[in-house]
Amino acid sequence: MSEQELKKYRLTGVEEPTDEQLEALMHAAGEEARRRGAEAEAKFRAELEQLVSDNLAEYTCSDGK
Repeated sequence: MSEQELKKYRLTGVEEPTDEQLEALMHAAGEEARRRGAEAEAKFRAELEQLVSDNLAEYTCSDGK
């Protein structure tokens, strides 16, 4: 199934997708989920590193060392 056909296809109750269509749809959905998960993980880690850095700087400043 071409990418153009995949973008045109819509799941409806009228017609069932072929095995090839369903496989292509599931593959595309899996890729999107993995991409979004990786983006969320990277954002989370960057925010966590920033919090640790900020708190470490605050601790060392207030500790007087």
